[in-house]
Amino acid sequence: MQNFEIRSACRAVVGTAVLLFGLAVSLPAAHASDVMDGAVIVKGVKVYIDPAKFDSTRFLAPPPTGIHAEDDMATVVRWQDRRTVELEKLALADSKQSVFRWSTVLGPEWKEENFPIAKEFFHQVYKTESNLNKQGKKKWNRARPGTINHEIKAVSKFKNYGSYPSGHSAFSHFTAIVLADMIPEKREEIMRRGWEKAFNRVIGGVHFPSDVEAGRMLGAICAALVQDNPAFRADFEEARKEVRAGLGLPL
Repeated sequence: MQNFEIRSACRAVVGTAVLLFGLAVSLPAAHASDVMDGAVIVKGVKVYIDPAKFDSTRFLAPPPTGIHAEDDMATVVRWQDRRTVELEKLALADSKQSVFRWSTVLGPEWKEENFPIAKEFFHQVYKTESNLNKQGKKKWNRARPGTINHEIKAVSKFKNYGSYPSGHSAFSHFTAIVLADMIPEKREEIMRRGWEKAFNRVIGGVHFPSDVEAGRMLGAICAALVQDNPAFRADFEEARKEVRAGLGLPL
């Protein structure tokens, strides 16, 4: 298991470096007629990457096949055997895609009613990622673990299509990067919680490890793309001030 995770981590680090270099030289120019200071409206929600202009599947490998797919399934089965009641409850709770699932790191005051600006901002972060992960789900239409192996019992409901990439993993990694930029004092704890939240999709029997790895890659791509987006930077700064003030941290 450790060798599998180490290999996955190495592939992710190297892959991210290559992908981000490719992004830097291949992104299309924005046009004033179809952006609003760096944001677009998709289904009534402001997002920071236009899914009509960015094809995320260009930067992701397809799902594994053959013996690699067998290894993928074996890991899900192994975690079914390891899954305790406590792990099952956490995996189910972590199926909620909310930045406020980081309360284990930020404390009991980290509640959505206390941070309305951050709540709205991170919803837009979520929707930014969500529009892109659907591209891969539609293209590859990978079956979920439990639809292939009926011994696997998922902890939460899901659509039968689109296991790859994991949207929850993309959300968890993208959100962790943005939140850690707001609270660098807790960067490692925030990033570790994002990793845990994503891997709980495997523990919960909802995704394969490669789904989660691809989701993390997509989350990193999103985080890189929005760094110089003026709409994202303005909204980020407004939310950052609320977050730090609300948590009693110096601005």
